[in-house]
Amino acid sequence: MIRCHGPILAVRHHITSHETHWFGVQRTEGRAHAMRMKSCLLCLVFAVGLMALTTSLVTVAAETIERTVRGIVTATNTAVDPQAIVVKVALPNKEELIVGARVPTDIKITRGTRAIKLADLKVGEAAEITYLKSPDGLIARSIHVR
Repeated sequence: MIRCHGPILAVRHHITSHETHWFGVQRTEGRAHAMRMKSCLLCLVFAVGLMALTTSLVTVAAETIERTVRGIVTATNTAVDPQAIVVKVALPNKEELIVGARVPTDIKITRGTRAIKLADLKVGEAAEITYLKSPDGLIARSIHVR
């Protein structure tokens, strides 16, 4: 701004401030800047929310699932640690499902109402197995033989 004393003479010159911003694009201060800030904040909130959702989905996938199947005992292995059992399950669509599970030493195995050991099971017996499906494999929780 230039001012002269004497007769009223004033010259005002307004200089618009320009600033080089992202990708070398010039912009004026004001409304465009506020819009860009709002959109950047919105993108940031969206990205953080997406990361939180992804983390929870991974956690759900890693959880264990308990299932129960009924089938015929096809094999047992008591010579290894942990012991194992294999059961052939007939599915409703006439397909067969083979379920092999580790058998911990503290598992409850029953025939009727009596407690038995895995070595007492015979190939060909009908059995109901409740197992946990985990990232480490199938782990038997209970075995009931009829």
